[in-house]
Amino acid sequence: MVMDIKSLVPGHTKTNLSRSDKAKKKSASSDASSAAAESDDSVSLTGAASKIGALVAQMKAAPVVDPDRVSPVKEKMDKGEYDIDYERVANKMLDFESSYYGY
Repeated sequence: MVMDIKSLVPGHTKTNLSRSDKAKKKSASSDASSAAAESDDSVSLTGAASKIGALVAQMKAAPVVDPDRVSPVKEKMDKGEYDIDYERVANKMLDFESSYYGY
């Protein structure tokens, strides 16, 4: 089938199909659906896939924030005792950048 792409507007498609083209499309789609209905496809998961599924479920059940790590930081911030090691933060940022971009 030939499609005139010069007169298309972005986001729109032309639907000027002749009757024979429409009949061919309908026939092809019905053939595909009947073939899918006739096939006996099955899916079986390996042991590794089952383990991954279990780990994903475990991660979804875990809390987003670890209160054991957050509460001491909050306490220090409330007391005004939380000191930021700027050099360590900068080094961590550089390490991340180098591992991300492969420097």
